[in-house]
Amino acid sequence: MERLFKELTPECEITARLYAQGYDKKEIADIKCRAFSTVCNQLETAYDMLGVRNGRELATMVHERMTGMKLTMRFSKATRTLVAYCLLGLMGFSAYHPLGLMRAPRRVRIEAEARARENDFTYND
Repeated sequence: MERLFKELTPECEITARLYAQGYDKKEIADIKCRAFSTVCNQLETAYDMLGVRNGRELATMVHERMTGMKLTMRFSKATRTLVAYCLLGLMGFSAYHPLGLMRAPRRVRIEAEARARENDFTYND
């Protein structure tokens, strides 16, 4: 296994990689035959040495180092806010679109046909 985090000890790197792959801390402790607190301490050390805040950032860093591609896009707060408002606006407009639901046109057509049949029966009586 090629080392991705040369700044970490081998034990700490294994713990960080397992956690980034989605294993729980308890599962890692069982796999490595270590105490739960040891796994927690190793992860905290990895967070501090790698400069990440949580498991999601750790997983992103593992993937970036494995593939050699940068996944994170650091935008300013104003840019993130603008993009969020644009996406909310698009979702809001799509909610009011008459064809927003896939089954709505069929349901409307069936209801219109039913109304037409009722009207035909009332005129024939």
